[in-house]
Amino acid sequence: MKKALLLILTLGLWAVGCSAGGEARLKIAEHKLLVEVAETPGEQALGLMNRDSLATDRGMIFIFEEPKKASFWMRNTSIPLDLAFLDSEGVILEIHPLVPFEETPVESKSQKVAYAIETNRDWFASRGLKPGVKVQGLPR
Repeated sequence: MKKALLLILTLGLWAVGCSAGGEARLKIAEHKLLVEVAETPGEQALGLMNRDSLATDRGMIFIFEEPKKASFWMRNTSIPLDLAFLDSEGVILEIHPLVPFEETPVESKSQKVAYAIETNRDWFASRGLKPGVKVQGLPR
């Protein structure tokens, strides 16, 4: 009985850990970025809220069902972030700085946004990454 209970608890914890959509390893030019995948509306609404930090070379990727004009805000998010909007081919269209706790939406100029990546502030600039660079390893 103890083994059965332990198995149930282990499976339950595993299921909770997997509910965030998993992770993906991206390559942007010669730089690697490990991202959490936010695919469902619930995962996307939560994003990086209520966290105190984000490890170096980590981030979150948002996957949209159809390309669109995208909008993000920083409600309950204390980490200074950068936001990159990508098209369906993985090309970076725009990069925007995000201000902690700012609730004014940051909107894409493009209506072709298929992905968005949030990572620590200046991650892109400190590596010389600009719009036009292609991201490899995108989940789909």
